[in-house]
Amino acid sequence: MWSEEQKSIIHSHHQIKQVIAGAGSGKTATMIGLLQEREKDKTFLPESTVIVTFTKKATKEFKERCEKNNLSPKYHISTFHAFCYHILKNYDPSKNWSKYKLLGESKKWEISKEILFPLRYEIGGLPFPILFKNNGNYFRELSSVGYESFLTNFKSWKNKNHYFEFDDLISDFLNFLDTKEADLVKEKWKSLIIDEFQDTDEIQLQIIKKMNFHSITVVGDDWQAIYGFRGATPKPFLDFHKHFPGVVPYFLSTNYRSKDSIIQASLLPLKPNKDKIPKQVQTFRKEKGIFSIERIKETETKPMAIWKEWYKKDPNTIVLTRSNFRKKEWIDAGLPKEQVMTIHSAKGLEFTTVILDLVLGWSEDGETINEAEERRILYVGLSRAKDNLVLLIPDKTKPERLADRMSADFSFRNRFRNRTLRWTRLW
Repeated sequence: MWSEEQKSIIHSHHQIKQVIAGAGSGKTATMIGLLQEREKDKTFLPESTVIVTFTKKATKEFKERCEKNNLSPKYHISTFHAFCYHILKNYDPSKNWSKYKLLGESKKWEISKEILFPLRYEIGGLPFPILFKNNGNYFRELSSVGYESFLTNFKSWKNKNHYFEFDDLISDFLNFLDTKEADLVKEKWKSLIIDEFQDTDEIQLQIIKKMNFHSITVVGDDWQAIYGFRGATPKPFLDFHKHFPGVVPYFLSTNYRSKDSIIQASLLPLKPNKDKIPKQVQTFRKEKGIFSIERIKETETKPMAIWKEWYKKDPNTIVLTRSNFRKKEWIDAGLPKEQVMTIHSAKGLEFTTVILDLVLGWSEDGETINEAEERRILYVGLSRAKDNLVLLIPDKTKPERLADRMSADFSFRNRFRNRTLRWTRLW
C-alpha cells in the first residue's frame, strides 16, 4: 500500500521531521498513515496534537479523511489563524476576544479612506492595493511619517470598535506566548503537524519555536510557494534545518497524479530558480500523456476554439489564468464561469485536462516582480494536469516581458527569437 518513502515517514520516530513533498505525491495520505501509526503505538496523544492546514477547505477535507479512516476526533485541526483565535479567545485575559469580529475588505477600505483623508494630497489617488503593496513600501516612499500615522490610527480604530485582521491574530498570539498565561497552552499542546509549510511567514515560524512542541512534522514543497503577496516566503521551509538543527528530512518524490510528458514540461520553468531544494521527481504513471503548445495572436479568437475542441473530448477541461482580470476576459469571451480558475485558486486541485494561459495577465512590473515566484506559479498551474496539458503562449515575443521569457522555456522558436531580438538591440 505504501511506497518506501511513505513508509520511512510513517514509521519514523524522529521528533522533528521535514517532509519535502512534490506535486501529486500523496502527502495527505502519508500524514493520515502517520497518525494511524502514532495512535497504534500511542506516541501521539490526539488531544495534545495540533494539525494545521492552509485553508478552511483543506481543514474540512482533512477532518473527513480522519473520520473515514476511524482516527480519533480529538485532534485540533484548523488553519493557523483559527488556532491562534481559539487560543486567544480561551486563554488571553488582555482582551475580551468573544467581542471581536473579523474586519472585511470593504469595511477596511471604507475606514482607511477616512483615516487617509488628511494625507490625500501627499498620496494622491493611488488604489489601496498599490499603496499598501509589499508592506506599504510605496506608501513609505511617499510619506514615512504619514504611513506610521495611518498604522497608529487604524490600530486604534480596530481596538475601539472590536475588529481584528488575520495579521493581528498572528502578532497578538506571538506576544501572548511571552505571558504567564501561555504556560497552560504550552503544556497542553505537545505535537504539531503543519501542512503547506512553504507558505508560512517568519512570524509563524517564531510562534512554532516559542510553543516548544515536543514533536514537529512540517510538510511542504518550496517549488509551490506562491503567496508572496500575503507576506509568505519559502525561507522558513528552506532554512528549517537552521532553526531546528535536529530535524530529519524526508522526501516524497513520486508524482502519482500526472503522466510523464506533463511532469517533464512542468519542471521546465523552475530551472532558472536558484534558491530551491533539489528533488528527483519520479513518474508513477508511465503513459506519455498529451502536452501541446498553441501559439496565440493577441487579436484572434483562437483560444475559445481550442477550449471548445478540448471540451468536446473532456467536459471537465479547466482553463487556468494568472490573474482575475484575465479570468474575466475569458468569461466575457463566452467561457462558463465554472470552467476557468486562477492558478492560486486551483492550488491543491487536479484536473484531467488543463489549458493554461501564458499569453496575458502575468505580472510584468520589472522593478518589483519576483521572477522566481512567478515561475513557481507557472509550475503550480502546469502540475494541476493529470492526462492532458495545453499551454497557450504568445505568437510574438518581447524579451523584456517575463511571460514571454517563460514561454521560451517551452519553445525553441521563441527562445531563438528572443536571443535574436536582444542581439539586434545590442547592435
